[in-house]
Amino acid sequence: MKKKYFGTDGIRGTFNEFPITIPFFISLTDSIKKTRKTIKKVIIGKDTRESCSLIEEAIIQGFADNDVICETCGVVSTPILSFKTRSLDYDLGVMISASHNQFTDNGIKLFNKNGEKLSDDEEIAIEENIDLSEKNKTNGRQLLKEINLDCLDYETWLINRFVGLSNFNQSIVVDFANGSLSYIGPRFFEKLNLDFKKYSFNPTGKNINKNCGAMHPQFLTKKTHLNKAKLGISFDGDADRVIFCDENGEIIDGDLILAILVMYLKKNDQLNNNMVVNTQMSNLGFREFLNEKRVNFILSQVGDRYVIEDMKKNNCVIGGEPSGHIIFSENSYCGDGLYTALLIIEILKHEDCSLAELSKKMFKKVPQKLVNLKLNNEPKLILENNEVNSYIKNTLNENKCDILLRKSGTENLLRLMVQANSSELVDSLIEDLVSRIKELDET
Repeated sequence: MKKKYFGTDGIRGTFNEFPITIPFFISLTDSIKKTRKTIKKVIIGKDTRESCSLIEEAIIQGFADNDVICETCGVVSTPILSFKTRSLDYDLGVMISASHNQFTDNGIKLFNKNGEKLSDDEEIAIEENIDLSEKNKTNGRQLLKEINLDCLDYETWLINRFVGLSNFNQSIVVDFANGSLSYIGPRFFEKLNLDFKKYSFNPTGKNINKNCGAMHPQFLTKKTHLNKAKLGISFDGDADRVIFCDENGEIIDGDLILAILVMYLKKNDQLNNNMVVNTQMSNLGFREFLNEKRVNFILSQVGDRYVIEDMKKNNCVIGGEPSGHIIFSENSYCGDGLYTALLIIEILKHEDCSLAELSKKMFKKVPQKLVNLKLNNEPKLILENNEVNSYIKNTLNENKCDILLRKSGTENLLRLMVQANSSELVDSLIEDLVSRIKELDET
């Protein structure tokens, strides 16, 4: 069954536009309780958007009406919320965030008691129980334990894990995206005695991801050059993803990060089943590299939940996406940008090299472009169009290339990815296919 409200990463959209409204979230809490009857205690985290507090209040009140106690941990990253859900024995974790989207958007992600995101089937069950006609206001009961849990447990775990980084001697630039790591993140780098310069750590409620963060790599390149740093690190709004920049200003995306991590694990006999999960968006150069290194790989659907599904099915310890979502089985299958960043630093220290030197040992990316298309009509009219599908099939047969056309799982967009051995062919194929799509969309 197709999901109505949940996408590939929770429920997301523009605040105050359905379904990202206060009445909807109150109805959602009713449905969660109906679907998961044993829930008694919930933990809530949020990023730095100005609308987070309003959504938080609605969720707290909605759960209170259902005799469910809520405890809050304030502004935290999504992986910290996941960590607390599993380590402090909560029945459910709720993260209020729209990840890398602009501040006008918001949404939620739900985690089970093990700190893992709910499955498609679990989300569908919740959707089936949503009754939007029930009520727009609550009975006013209060069952909030306003304790604003600190993050010392997560901090202690992470610092103990990476205590050996204290004498890492390369200079670092860190972009916190004015997001959920703005307050907590710098403290980690300070406690590990790392030489770093911080940026985008003063959230206003309206500047999360604004010209900064993982979706704006040019900012990271600029600041890395300005500070003559060896390493640049950039998180997104809820810090479940991370990208890097080397000393030459080159952006190191999720494919290259994953390649570095996979080869390090393989070298140390820690790559279980000699396998990694990446997605259909992964670069052809990365796939060829894995074949050359005799590492088995699975191409999952796009979205970290599908990476996780294939990791579990195949007992893989690592998976990821080009966007910078890197998933480790040892971390409850939750993408954790900070954990990934510190692991890369650990590898650089162990290998005694810079990121530029290490990434050169991986693979050369094949020319690849991603185009987002806003349509007048439903995306499925294009996706199911015989002419479009025939064109893609024939093009794949005639050229050494890869074309992926799909609906975004988090935004109302059609995404087109094309990669081939030459930039000219990539541009030509995109121009031709976009023209065909626009023509069909206007008829």
